[in-house]
Amino acid sequence: MERSTFNRTQPSKNERFDMKNLIRFAMALVAAHMAVPLWAAAPPGPYFNGFENNTNGWFDGADRAIIRRHSGYMNGVGNYANGIPSADGQWHARLTDTTGCRYNCDGAFTRWGGYSSTFPTGGYLTQLDIYLDVDWAAAHTDYRFDWISAINDNTGQFLRDFVFNVGTQPLGFQIQTSTNSTRSGANPFVPCPNPTAPPNSCRPALVISTSGWYTFRHTFRDQAGTLAVDFDIFRHGTTTPILHETIFADPMSVVGGNRYGWFSNEEIPDLAIDNSLRTGLCHSGDGDGEVEERDSHKMHHQHFHKNSTCGHQGDEEDNVESDDEDSESHFESNSVQSSTFTADEDSQAVTMIGTGTHDGLPVGFTMIAVDNGNLAPGVFTLILTDGYAFTGDLTSGTIAIQ
Repeated sequence: MERSTFNRTQPSKNERFDMKNLIRFAMALVAAHMAVPLWAAAPPGPYFNGFENNTNGWFDGADRAIIRRHSGYMNGVGNYANGIPSADGQWHARLTDTTGCRYNCDGAFTRWGGYSSTFPTGGYLTQLDIYLDVDWAAAHTDYRFDWISAINDNTGQFLRDFVFNVGTQPLGFQIQTSTNSTRSGANPFVPCPNPTAPPNSCRPALVISTSGWYTFRHTFRDQAGTLAVDFDIFRHGTTTPILHETIFADPMSVVGGNRYGWFSNEEIPDLAIDNSLRTGLCHSGDGDGEVEERDSHKMHHQHFHKNSTCGHQGDEEDNVESDDEDSESHFESNSVQSSTFTADEDSQAVTMIGTGTHDGLPVGFTMIAVDNGNLAPGVFTLILTDGYAFTGDLTSGTIAIQ
């Protein structure tokens, strides 16, 4: 496999353009320059947008605009995904046709909160929920979309695209995986798409014949010094993939962090998407400060530490401590049994569950810490099995989750 030498400061369709595509590309480039800087340092935490409030972090393509639609949005009988519920919540997004484009249509894209030149410890993943309307597909054969998650090199320049190539056929949707996109570069109906040179090989196509929301996930990881990208598709809300394939690409010595997610070709008018996410595969959390209880306005001093999920770092073990400064009661953990990290549109959270002592007596605990970044104070919740519970807002100190 040859490494691309094209310096992509903005998603582009191919190394070579015809004049029509060049004009479209220039339009998208100008719009993107006005919207957000082209490069950013490695984001401090996950990027997530479920379109409940806005489309922040997403940008229109030359042929498809990204528009929020309410759950159950009606676009007419026989049209794509008419009346479907959102994958989660009350809103999702549609990629709405703005030019009447039929083939090789430039779709919406995201920079996942900012480009990065640094490959995060343990790797990262990107994912997006896409609604597949099998009845529409059967009535509209050979309509395609290419969903890319691209990666930078370690200087912050474009390195490579990793692409789900999707096309409609009488049974529904046929899906292949490759490092190419658009009709001139890829075809979901070929039996053995590139790359196929060892350690890669032919990857069989997946046919989806049941309508619904599906999660398209790219996982970027280091496998013995080589970038390995796992392509997984899940039925929304499930954990067992219905497709799992891997493409091996570049030596890790040249690999950086995330670039864009992009519908480089999007031929389905009103394609429905939801729950766009980029997150590291390693997570950790720390918090220490004063918290004002919401109900009583009493002050508490809180501390927690969660080591990286990719391995212990430093001398501090996972722990939670809480001091009620009014009653002088004290809680401290002695065992953390599980930790769960979640991302929302403007925040990250960690939930820690375990056992400890409250004023010397054994209890179970659940602690939830929410990092709201610069948008709002952090939030700390502690629930004990002896009935003690409170939720409070951070008044001084920090909660940092990534």
